[in-house]
Amino acid sequence: MIGRLARCLPYLLPLVLVWASAGMAAGGQLSVISFNVESDRDTDPRKVAGDITQIGKDADLFGLAEVESEKDAETYRRAAEKTGAPFGKVFARHGDRDRLVILYNRNTLTFQGARELERFPGSRKALVGRFVHKASAIEFLFIVNHFNRRDGKRRRRQAELIRDWVLKQPLPAVLTGDHNFDFDPRTMQGNRAFEVFNASPDLLWVRPECLKAGDCPPNGTQCDQRFNSIMDMVLIADKGRGWWAISDVLLKRADYCARERKGWADHRPVAAVIAIR
Repeated sequence: MIGRLARCLPYLLPLVLVWASAGMAAGGQLSVISFNVESDRDTDPRKVAGDITQIGKDADLFGLAEVESEKDAETYRRAAEKTGAPFGKVFARHGDRDRLVILYNRNTLTFQGARELERFPGSRKALVGRFVHKASAIEFLFIVNHFNRRDGKRRRRQAELIRDWVLKQPLPAVLTGDHNFDFDPRTMQGNRAFEVFNASPDLLWVRPECLKAGDCPPNGTQCDQRFNSIMDMVLIADKGRGWWAISDVLLKRADYCARERKGWADHRPVAAVIAIR
């Protein structure tokens, strides 16, 4: 297990060593990355693709938000493949220029199908993929969200409905995405939608380790200083299986947000390694 994890997401290596020393046993490991790649006019998908290649070694799943077109989704899929594994993609039908995308590692996962939760509010419907983890034969759901930014009431309703839907499913689930929860690393508080989404102990936010260490980027995962918050998150609903996970914000480099004006994304990605059983 230590060898597999040590290769998985170099940015999480210090956390992996803590995990290994704790003696956590699991049926398998799942590595996921949540990344809002930004679909604004000043974004160059080729530059964002470079970051995907950089952070994606040994990743099993990417949950991407704000993908402008299927062409861009294909650019990101090819970038993931540059890490050495074949990747498939699921491109959402809803969302106009802000589509959701799942990229999945064909070596480690078997794709069982996908759907969008069309009956729930918002122009960007939750994108749900169903997968089997080959090494452990565990079946699970992988969900990408992008909740409403400007309408707080709608965002709260989205949080409530998606939370309840996930908790009713028989399969365990991993959730990623830009939830616009405005969780401030300084006050350790989020908005009302954050409170709603995290109201059940059966849906667990895998809190980034930088919150414990006190070294999260000052503006969280979003480069807009109006928010200074962690919006991008990984959550798990393990259905009582005893999953365990570690997570952190990636690309903490001081000049990361300055690059946004030159074509890179305006969100930092978040990665998690999950012990599934």
